[in-house]
Amino acid sequence: MVDDRALPSSLRRPIARLGSLAVVLLAWTLVPAGPSSVAAATPREPDHVWVFFRDKGPLEAGPSRELALLAREAQLPPRTLERRRRARGDRGVDGRDLPLAASYVAEVEATGATIRVQSRWLNAVSVEATPSQQAALASLAAVDRVEPVRQRHRVEEPPLQTVPPIATGGDALFGLSTAQLELIGADVLQRDCGLTGAGVVVGVQDTGFDLSHQAFAGLNVLAAHDFINDDDVVANEPGDPGAQTSHGTLVLGTLAGSDPGTFMGVAPGIDLILSKTERADAEVPAEEDYYVAGLEWIELQGADLFTASLGYSDWYGPGDFDGETAVTSIAVNAAFDNGLLVIASAGNAGPGGATIIAPADAFGSLAVGATTLGGNVTGFSSRGPTSDGRIKPDIAAPGAEVASVQLGTLAEYTTWNGTSAAAPVAAGLAALIKEARPELSAQELYDLLRDTASQATAPDNELGWGIVNGVLASGDACGCSDADRDGFIGTLCGGDDCDDENPSTHPEAEELCDGLDNNCNDSIHSAELDEDGDGVPTCAGDCDDDDPTVAPGLEEICGDGIDNDCVDGDEPCPSSEDGPLPTSGADGGDTSVEPGDTGLPPAGTGADDGSTGAEPGAADGGGDDGGCGCSTPREPSRPGLGVLLLALAARRRRRHG
Repeated sequence: MVDDRALPSSLRRPIARLGSLAVVLLAWTLVPAGPSSVAAATPREPDHVWVFFRDKGPLEAGPSRELALLAREAQLPPRTLERRRRARGDRGVDGRDLPLAASYVAEVEATGATIRVQSRWLNAVSVEATPSQQAALASLAAVDRVEPVRQRHRVEEPPLQTVPPIATGGDALFGLSTAQLELIGADVLQRDCGLTGAGVVVGVQDTGFDLSHQAFAGLNVLAAHDFINDDDVVANEPGDPGAQTSHGTLVLGTLAGSDPGTFMGVAPGIDLILSKTERADAEVPAEEDYYVAGLEWIELQGADLFTASLGYSDWYGPGDFDGETAVTSIAVNAAFDNGLLVIASAGNAGPGGATIIAPADAFGSLAVGATTLGGNVTGFSSRGPTSDGRIKPDIAAPGAEVASVQLGTLAEYTTWNGTSAAAPVAAGLAALIKEARPELSAQELYDLLRDTASQATAPDNELGWGIVNGVLASGDACGCSDADRDGFIGTLCGGDDCDDENPSTHPEAEELCDGLDNNCNDSIHSAELDEDGDGVPTCAGDCDDDDPTVAPGLEEICGDGIDNDCVDGDEPCPSSEDGPLPTSGADGGDTSVEPGDTGLPPAGTGADDGSTGAEPGAADGGGDDGGCGCSTPREPSRPGLGVLLLALAARRRRRHG
């Protein structure tokens, strides 16, 4: 970075490294060119190189710096400035926002080099320059270093299989998209909560976009720019290859398309900023300088989220994927600092470890791995860790057999594979959550999506923190509050509280003698079940839960060999000389059972192992509770309520799915 953030020394490479580095369109159908094909490519003359300046010239310090910052602050759109201030906690501008020194740019042009891109964040320009011009550039006093613009030749994308535009077996609203939406909870957010991403601005950067498909009829595009041809046309133009818009159109369809009953994107109500930065033909290399230019422009326009299914790997060594070496990663970090959440494809270089690419390696990048529709990691999805040991990807989303629009048609659909497909799925979900919880900053949304994912407690380098869970991430905003305020979200909202209306029931609760699965472990101890239906389970003092004539409070029948009232055993019948026989409570004992008087052990001592650990009849008088591991919160129910207890137990069992 510039000014306050010096670029790492690993960026200081000699001009001798000029060559080509790939931008990878991260659909699995796009095959990276190997070293032999790169070597065989005809060298481009002139070359494209980065020229990094030492400072911002006259604006580096002094009164002119502050005046320039004030001017930039006034130029920024209110939405952009508000987002930045919320994220950074400062005025929203710093040295990275200062323009390049005009005198430095003039010196570069004086060498005969042609400027392609100017980057305030990098304090650099990319240029077309011959070898002699590059030497002249490197000798300028204002120039810190000259480096190649990384690029790469691509092969043609194979055609994708067209799916008939009739959804069979899918949801009546979502059609072909049902499975991919269900896996991340977006179906619930759309159908039950009415979320579409409305009011959320998403920047999408790719090869271009064909908006003629009927699923795009309702798109709201706020701004668009073509950085290749330097105009505002992001569709195919004269001179573009025929498949120029293919990749970007697939991304956009998965993200925001809408054709109710047949197909539905993840966030069909978002506002869009579209950036065309990559050529799709095999002969012309795609280059990282346009990526940087597009990202800076989209951030400036006031986007909330940014997604690009593009990545760079060639010309960077394994040690360079440390989140702050690749030019695109540096730019992503700057965007994230400004409050723009960047969702990036992890790459398709799996299944080996340490195959993550730039800018997915960036600290500010929410890197997305790919899963099947069944929720398993795909073989092609790139794995972490980064070269500095961080877990990547951050999250995962469907990236195999993902539905989208079919390019060149008005009403046909296709399926596609790759982390290119996973990134717009995740970006769409992020937009739904942003709509539901607009107060979230980029950092807070980043953390929330990771912390509510499927394996947040045990992240790894295959799926990161896991498959995103939109229902759980939406929280109170979509009816997924902690209704009983016990600190746990209900299972219907993706949480693990099996009864969110009962504060005594949650995963960390003590198991009580109430016929309920209080600790949500999918089982109720047999001592709570009242097997004989007399209204009193073993854990509440029934000394023989197989005999309905035995329970605390029942009449003691003398001489029958049974301790009917569970107090002091059976009583012999008195002789005729002793007077009339008692009708109840014959043994004279106290038949009531007070809470805490049963001697029950605390939760966790054999509570849910399925056995009582008691001998028949052993629960009376001796303080042995039969191994229930339950505590008794209240007096036992009256005989006759056993059926109700059983019904409650069945109803409250934890739901799965």
